[in-house]
Amino acid sequence: MRREVALMKLNVGYPGCFRRPSTVCWFRRRVRPEELLLRTSGTLSATLDGTPLAATMQSDGVFRLHPEREGTLLLRVETGSDGELLPGILPLPPLGWEASSDGVHFETALPGGDPAGDPLPTLRLTAEEYAPGRYDFGRELIGTVRIHSETRPEFGFGESTFELENRDPARSEQSLELVEVAPECWETPGALAFRYLRVEAPAPIQVECDAEFTPECYRGAFAADAELNRIWMCSAYTLRLCIRHFLIDGIKRDRLPWAGDLALSLLANAYTFADPEPVRRTLTILGDAGIEEQHVNGATDYTLWLLICHDLYLRYFEDPAFLERLYPGIAAMIDRLLESSTPFLPPGSWVFIDWVASRQEPERGWNSEEKESALQILFFQALEAAARLAERRQDTRLAERCRKRAGELKESLLRGFDARHGLFPANPARPELGFYRHANILAVLSGLVEPAMARAIMEKLCDDELPPVGTPYQAALEILAFHRAGLHETALARLRKIWGGMLRLGATTFFEAYDASQTGNERYAFYQRPYGLSLCHAWSAGPAALLPILFFGCEPAADGWRTFRIAPSPLCRGNEAATIPTPAGAIRLWREEGRLREEFPPEITPEEPRSTGHPVRRDG
Repeated sequence: MRREVALMKLNVGYPGCFRRPSTVCWFRRRVRPEELLLRTSGTLSATLDGTPLAATMQSDGVFRLHPEREGTLLLRVETGSDGELLPGILPLPPLGWEASSDGVHFETALPGGDPAGDPLPTLRLTAEEYAPGRYDFGRELIGTVRIHSETRPEFGFGESTFELENRDPARSEQSLELVEVAPECWETPGALAFRYLRVEAPAPIQVECDAEFTPECYRGAFAADAELNRIWMCSAYTLRLCIRHFLIDGIKRDRLPWAGDLALSLLANAYTFADPEPVRRTLTILGDAGIEEQHVNGATDYTLWLLICHDLYLRYFEDPAFLERLYPGIAAMIDRLLESSTPFLPPGSWVFIDWVASRQEPERGWNSEEKESALQILFFQALEAAARLAERRQDTRLAERCRKRAGELKESLLRGFDARHGLFPANPARPELGFYRHANILAVLSGLVEPAMARAIMEKLCDDELPPVGTPYQAALEILAFHRAGLHETALARLRKIWGGMLRLGATTFFEAYDASQTGNERYAFYQRPYGLSLCHAWSAGPAALLPILFFGCEPAADGWRTFRIAPSPLCRGNEAATIPTPAGAIRLWREEGRLREEFPPEITPEEPRSTGHPVRRDG
């Protein structure tokens, strides 16, 4: 994926420390006297109970091994140091293998992709020419563009018609190159993110795209009014494009995983596709190098979000084997955080939280001092998540340390609450810095404050006195906080304003940022670049999860939805419906003739008693 970023000249710097992939891997299993066939990526050597075993290469590139007695077969696979291939095997039979990166400590081998590569499936699409040399594929896509033309065409692309007309490679967010792959056939070097194409050539041409789609099944659904239906479906499609080998942030610019973004894309995935694999991969790769040198993604708050995401993943998907495998690294990360009196900031790290302008210096970005309360409250939330992770592994000592530290931090944070304004300040030590929304949103979502206090805080945020959040990422968290505080109408109005506003601009996927006050082409600028805004960003898929929660209050109460909550809100007053996927099967909720109906698998149980004010018929 890093090579793809370079190939397509994506305008992104990807911070953080990441473990380099192993160039050697060992595989083993007990075998009987039988013929074994396998492909490898890398060179192969084999032993049977320590004795060298010949591996014969067949003409089709398949290795043949034939142990003549029962024993433990050990394979050593090594690739070059350039990282072009990862060591792997494709064996027949495929079951019963263990793997190791050091030849000593083995665990169950995990299925990945074909050792020769793991390309995503593609769908061949053709475009409609809506003006001379201008083509519209109808919606946002990521894929390889192919142009059949006698001569090299003049070429451009865009997520918007504004970006489409850019002819300056220096201002482009992706490569403008074309490669002649066959006579009169031109292709982009790799996959582009776009909706519109500009193809100008003197002779008739044909334009097509091999659009890439991870093979996901829409297991969740939501229905209310026409606008909300479109918002839910567009959120789900946004997420689908951003599920590749990992859950990435956006398809145009970064195409790489980020821990804070994962908090929203994980939730959206849980309510739409309920696919644990891209979440597992993303959690693994983000945390694999630890935080001794630098925070996750280079951002202090993203280390905290990674711990919160581990907790969320287990709540929605229940995967104790995954936690067991990653727990040593998770525990080391928690220990490192507990060593310091505040989340430490090693060289090269920073605090993100959100893209917001400073109140003190509006022309500059929000500085670290203005983010202090938000960071500390997020630290409290991460400590609570860390304690739950330790408790799942019966690591009582670490859980107690986390609970103790969280309790001390809670007392400190509550002492910093500004009772006169009814809000958490940006920085209790710097009252002149004023107030921002983020710390107060996190105070509600983390459970730092009691319900009555949460309601009072969120009522303060109903007006526009404080600066708005900067992205749909934080807007989704704010909407969830309004819901938690019982301000359901406000939550839904915010959702309609932001995501409905993008739909009214013609969006087919949701943007990295949205400001209703921006007009014309300025709305596509970001990072001080004219086409910098990503128009398909996973952290903006939040409504896929928010809408079933806002209307039906349906959330897991125990890992894997073994118990779950249903608490329909006053928003449920029409014929709303939702299907919510769980590891045990789907929960179906719908209103019919003024009554709430529900079906759910027998393996999971709703919390009782429930006081929803709505009659319920249980059908499953």
